[in-house]
Amino acid sequence: MGGCGKTQLVSYFLQEYATLFAETVYVDASSSSSIKADFQMWARALGSGHECDTWEDSLRILNNVPSRERWILILDNADDPNLRLDSFLPRNVSITVLITSRNRNLGNLSTTAHLELGEMTTDEALSAMMQAARRRSPLPEEEMGSALVLLNELGCLAVALVQAGTYCHQLSSTIGEIPHPYTFTQYLRLFKSHRSDLMKRAEPTSLDNYRRGVYTTLDLSYNVLPEGCRDVLHILSLFHYTDIPLAAFAQAAENGFEDSCCYHSRDNSHKTTISKLKSLLYKDMEWNELHLQEIVQTLRSFSLVIASSINNSLFLRLHPLVIAWSRDMDATIAKPYRAMAIQVL
Repeated sequence: MGGCGKTQLVSYFLQEYATLFAETVYVDASSSSSIKADFQMWARALGSGHECDTWEDSLRILNNVPSRERWILILDNADDPNLRLDSFLPRNVSITVLITSRNRNLGNLSTTAHLELGEMTTDEALSAMMQAARRRSPLPEEEMGSALVLLNELGCLAVALVQAGTYCHQLSSTIGEIPHPYTFTQYLRLFKSHRSDLMKRAEPTSLDNYRRGVYTTLDLSYNVLPEGCRDVLHILSLFHYTDIPLAAFAQAAENGFEDSCCYHSRDNSHKTTISKLKSLLYKDMEWNELHLQEIVQTLRSFSLVIASSINNSLFLRLHPLVIAWSRDMDATIAKPYRAMAIQVL
């Protein structure tokens, strides 16, 4: 998902193995226009004889790399599921192609390895947060407890951990030779009362040079989601984030999303809620499980949900910060989604 450290991992890899490749070609793969622009810019930067090169010329150059040399092409942030990368991939075996993406379906292009980045382990997450905060082990017992709670709240997501650590560092000071850190206990207290504002912040500087706030990172995916996928995401975010059963939606649909029993009359908004559920989850005026699974597949392609099959049933999981981000959006849009989630249950 966004913010788990894909681009940073590539950057650290290239720093550690700087001598492995004779040439590194970095391309912003967020759109076909950005790919073409970066290819053309790289080709023209080769100097004499390349001043008028086009992006197609860059591919010809890449396809003619001498077999004795090893080059690497990095296609970074290829997140758009509608983007066809095939036409931008060189066929030269001397080129290592490395793609970073939230779209897990791009793993199908791999001829060697597809590495899916999940959440950090607790030890990795604590190390990343402490490094960003410029803190050293061991922490006082109370603060260590707060740090572990904070890791859980942040779902061990790299960008959130670095953001939290950087914030603590910025508010820390040294008087004389005595350090006065802004503790993780203080940040946790602030996070619980101002979560949305903190997650929207874009730190001016951080150890990994990442400029976007957590919520801004997630907004990038949300902004290109089809409307129906947005609606389902908002409904899912009102469940607990683990093991959300799709069978619950199918069972609710068996009765047309109506109440199984009628104990008292409902107001008109109740009919609107049922109508919205049918409009969202029905296809051709009837329940269609494939239609819902297609929506889930789109959400998966943006790494906003994780699906798993257990005992022939499909369950979904959302990252805790995806849940928080969805719930922290404009409160005025939350009411109808809450009503739909309640009606499904």
